[in-house]
Amino acid sequence: MSLPILRFSVTETQHEGLDIRQWGRLVRRRKWLLLAIVVAIPAAVYVASTLLPKSYQSHATINVQATAGAATLFSPRVTSKSSLAEAQTLIKTPVVGRRAAVILGLPPTTTVARGLVGHITVAPTNPAAGDSSFLTITAHDSDPAMAAEIANAFAAAVAQTRTTNAVKAIKRTEKALETQGESLKGDEAARDALAAQLQELRGLRLSQAGTTPIVETAVPSRTPVSPKPRRNTVIALILSLLIAAGLAPLLDRLDRRIREPSELEDVLDAPVLAMIPDDAFPGHLAGLHVREAFQTLRASLTYFNVDRSLSSLVVASPIQQDGKTTVAVNLAIAYALDGRDVVLIDGDLRRPQVASRLGKEVEVGLDAVLVGSKTLSEALVEIDVGAGRLRILPGATPPPNPAVLLGSQRMRSLVAELTDQVDLVLIDTPGLLAVSDAIPLFSQVDGSIIVSRLSRTPKEAVRRASQVIASAGGSVLGSVATDSHQGGVYGYYGYYGYYGEPNGSDQKDGANGSRPGRLRKLASGGLRRPGRDSS
Repeated sequence: MSLPILRFSVTETQHEGLDIRQWGRLVRRRKWLLLAIVVAIPAAVYVASTLLPKSYQSHATINVQATAGAATLFSPRVTSKSSLAEAQTLIKTPVVGRRAAVILGLPPTTTVARGLVGHITVAPTNPAAGDSSFLTITAHDSDPAMAAEIANAFAAAVAQTRTTNAVKAIKRTEKALETQGESLKGDEAARDALAAQLQELRGLRLSQAGTTPIVETAVPSRTPVSPKPRRNTVIALILSLLIAAGLAPLLDRLDRRIREPSELEDVLDAPVLAMIPDDAFPGHLAGLHVREAFQTLRASLTYFNVDRSLSSLVVASPIQQDGKTTVAVNLAIAYALDGRDVVLIDGDLRRPQVASRLGKEVEVGLDAVLVGSKTLSEALVEIDVGAGRLRILPGATPPPNPAVLLGSQRMRSLVAELTDQVDLVLIDTPGLLAVSDAIPLFSQVDGSIIVSRLSRTPKEAVRRASQVIASAGGSVLGSVATDSHQGGVYGYYGYYGYYGEPNGSDQKDGANGSRPGRLRKLASGGLRRPGRDSS
């Protein structure tokens, strides 16, 4: 009876949409850019607001009453609303503007009048009240005293203009009545009636001066109405926060690089087998959590493939410097520590690094075995890891035709021979999309793992590498995310408390029965080499 295939993931379960935790990770990932946006936009708005010219406002209020020129003189059915509309229109005319210019001591030209009119706005004082008879004249200027003077000048100018217009209308009526009276010399009663009307008109003419009184005189304002740096800055801060909140997922969609281990699962449709912390690479002192990360990788390969026996495995990466050599070396050590007989082949004949990572200087390598100048036993190098057995078949001198050698029948026979002799054959390879050397190897092994460096490897490169492996007749067992801030399955921080490593150093050497000092050096890929994994 066949065993069921276990399919579980070492990454967080993905939910549909963007939950608050995912959004928080996106924000943290680009925190400096988003922080710059949140700080720069309000700061720029504040500086710009303080540099803008200040504008002050002053208000003058007038009471608009009906005048004799607003309707028929002797049937004055004139409402306050119609008078208000007439006065509101009159204020914006050049006639009132020229009168205001004279009051201000300016030349009463049309250009000056229009310029002054552009400094004012007029509106009913209480528009909610339908019978309101008050108008508010609002003037604005960069000088608060000038703003008050303009408002008062227009209030006086509109009062004078309304009075003048009304008096002119009354005088025209008086003249018409006088002309009519001359034609009524024989009709004394009619002449008496016209005389009474003329007397009434003269009284009405004298009363027109008080039809538009100034209720409230404008005074200079102490504070400008614009700009308002504090208000503008608060609005800019709110907008910048909204921009930053929307920009985080947008930048993530536009980002072509692998940022999270879960993205590897989406691209490959294969599980993430392990997350390797950044201090697993040369130049860092590897602690116990690093070894646990590679033990997790070994365990994941076992339990993700319980229905098949893995006797040969290719470690590949889409491009150079993804960390595959570090993964291959440490995975070989992890299998050896599990009591396995392991052979690690350095298949990167162009830039062999396996031997140097393990502190070995070699003169005979895989290339010599493939061309027949050396035997397999002469080229294999024993590595003491304190448990199991680990041998490497290193690369020595880069040959002129590495692709031909790795695709040869001799290479197929070599892999088959080693597979029959040992528990596991691991093959390190060059960048899959950089050169085609490793393509013939994928059909010769039980499976492959793809190594990708977070925040560096493009998603399209990972997808293309998977397609190349499938086209070559191979299968992708899973992926490994390197340069992660976590290690193992859920992160290596739990290892600290469990093993007593708050500072990443082994406080209990020999806790796992191996030689920790030597294994730290092996797991880190050799502390003599600074910098990152170049393959």
